[in-house]
Amino acid sequence: MVDIFLLTALGAIGALAYSILKSNKLKKRVRTLAVQSDAIVAQIDGFRASSACTIVNGMDLSGFLYVDVESKRFCIVSTNMSYKLFEPNDILDVSIVENNPAIITETQITDKIRKALLDGLKPVSGLIRNKKDSNVNNIHVVMHVKDSDHNTVMINCLPVKTQRNTPAYENAIHIANSWQELLKALMHSA
Repeated sequence: MVDIFLLTALGAIGALAYSILKSNKLKKRVRTLAVQSDAIVAQIDGFRASSACTIVNGMDLSGFLYVDVESKRFCIVSTNMSYKLFEPNDILDVSIVENNPAIITETQITDKIRKALLDGLKPVSGLIRNKKDSNVNNIHVVMHVKDSDHNTVMINCLPVKTQRNTPAYENAIHIANSWQELLKALMHSA
């Protein structure tokens, strides 16, 4: 009995150590890719990034988003270090989505808004969330663009699970609102 407990405890410690090691490797990989991505963007003629963030596909890093407020363009650099420039009129919509599944599609968002309207509810502008749950697993700024490779761009604004009304939650909402405002301003400048 003691041996099983000891093995279980050692297994849990090993899993925790592996998780920490994997997390540190991921952070190091993201930093390395970010430096490479920054170097690529610095070489694009007429593009001066004033804002940048990581973008995700589900829970996985899929690239980096750069915004040049002066030229009103934005650039996406994929993790394979290819890039694409976008104009403001390439943005279809921007919203903040909270506690959604890992992959969010335009159809799912449209269906939620349609259901809210059919139920006689007014959807909260830009923010779709499940209010019953006090735990928050994710907050994303979701931008749909006219592009077959990057049709849905998700900015992860909440790196860890938290609860509502905590400093981490309030900070994530502030970041999400800032990105949403910036991207909507670009969209409306077209």
